[in-house]
Amino acid sequence: MKQIALLRGINVGGHRKVAMPALKQAFEALGLSDVQTYIQSGNVVFGGEADRADLEAAIERAFGFPVPVILRSAGEWQHLIMDNPYPEQAAADGSKVHLTLLGAEPTEAGLDALRAIDSGADEWTRRGSVLYLYTPNGLGQSKLNPDKLGVLTTTRNWRTVIKLAEMAGVATS
Repeated sequence: MKQIALLRGINVGGHRKVAMPALKQAFEALGLSDVQTYIQSGNVVFGGEADRADLEAAIERAFGFPVPVILRSAGEWQHLIMDNPYPEQAAADGSKVHLTLLGAEPTEAGLDALRAIDSGADEWTRRGSVLYLYTPNGLGQSKLNPDKLGVLTTTRNWRTVIKLAEMAGVATS
């Protein structure tokens, strides 16, 4: 079974540096197969069974600092692609649609904090443990901040979402 692991907060501004070859080795040391990394933001596709705690422990052993991980199966990944409420925008420009995965259920207060943001032209839709963002002026210009939810989050643009699906052998349409 293929799984997709997303690491949060690595290789940002020269902090919490994680080399992708060493990350691949840490996953392989757990007995995982077909380990592939994608870009430097901590995206890993692999075969085999692993849970979040095992992955986080292996990463901390390898790099000396804790790194939160959000884990989804290939089947879950396919579902979140099919559930995208912004398919036309994603097809037009995958850098304007983002997927924020939630590590836990947000509280109503957290959702209210996100709703209270004057986000201008930006839109967001929550579907289960996923927040879909459409930022027509780019995420860097957006006032939307999923961290307001008060739970572990990690965000990837739609291009990355599709690339990870392809790496995992998941249909994207």
